[in-house]
Amino acid sequence: MCSAIAPATRAIIHARVGSRASPRTRARVGCRAGLFDAFGRGSGTKKAKDEVLRLAREQRRGVGHSPEDRAEMEAAVDALIASRGNGGRANTRPSVLTADWRLAWTSENETLFLLEKFPGGVGRAPITQAYQRIDVDAGTLRNEVVFSNGNAFVVDSVIEVTDETRVDFRFTGAKLNLAVPVEASLPLPPFGQGWFDNVYVDGELRVARDSRGDTLVVVRD
Repeated sequence: MCSAIAPATRAIIHARVGSRASPRTRARVGCRAGLFDAFGRGSGTKKAKDEVLRLAREQRRGVGHSPEDRAEMEAAVDALIASRGNGGRANTRPSVLTADWRLAWTSENETLFLLEKFPGGVGRAPITQAYQRIDVDAGTLRNEVVFSNGNAFVVDSVIEVTDETRVDFRFTGAKLNLAVPVEASLPLPPFGQGWFDNVYVDGELRVARDSRGDTLVVVRD
């Protein structure tokens, strides 16, 4: 999430109505089948999403994950994408994408390094958290790692939506905001550009895959 934005299970029910059935019967059965199909897709998506979130928890947001862990998560993401079928494609609308997103899982090495080296959670201290703060209308994206002591590593970017799933980004600056031992902001040179595809978005969860080959799972904060 810091140096790049980290950046396809569906059941189909086929109803067949015999040629001797009346038009009214055919319409009634067809309507019921359509409702059942929609329910099946919805329940399939929920199951697939629950699996992605389960893996995110069990794999500690990706910290220390193995190649087998990565393959399991990627398969779960593929199943989640497939469960939506042709729906949910316009994943870059401001009303969909603009939000504060909290990290659930990533394969991006730089973020994982910070989460592993500075985990937080000691005593009553909060755990280290990572966020993406996106404003489509303003054309901005901020990656932020907030440590347990209040210090934060921040990377700012400008973004441009290029189609229904893809967003181009270019980093414009980075800084370390200190809360302790003194309040200060240490600027760092900007670095990097690329793109990320929002392969799944709903009211709670977003999954992106980026130009470096990384996968990101975030939840609406």
